[in-house]
Amino acid sequence: MHQVVYSSAAVAPFRETELTQLLSVARTNNSRLGVTGMLLYDEGSFLQALEGEEHVLEELYGKIAKDERHHRLVLLLRRKIDERHFSQWQMGFASMKALPKNFPGFSDFLRFRGNPIESADAATRLLGAFRSGRFHSYVQT
Repeated sequence: MHQVVYSSAAVAPFRETELTQLLSVARTNNSRLGVTGMLLYDEGSFLQALEGEEHVLEELYGKIAKDERHHRLVLLLRRKIDERHFSQWQMGFASMKALPKNFPGFSDFLRFRGNPIESADAATRLLGAFRSGRFHSYVQT
């Protein structure tokens, strides 16, 4: 089992409808590939942790790198893990007014912007840093 964590910046701000569509498509594709993880989006910035077989993640990361909806892709972490940290693929949004709270795959991780997560796990620390504003790349409109 392997884990990849990257950050990127949206080329243009995503609307709520685009984010919910992204979440639905990603959940379907990742389920088919045996990939779990979490994708966070806040003010034009993405941070994603992906978990799965190494060759699957390498191919998926290659496709992500070619996706024209974002740029400034930075690989933050690539490592072998003993077990999954995110058993179900989720996406966290900082502000989603129209999204029902029971929408499959939604995480309210970004709503809690208190103290950074205290954890020895590198992926969890990176997700906490993203939540607190680190790694943000703002989209110019």
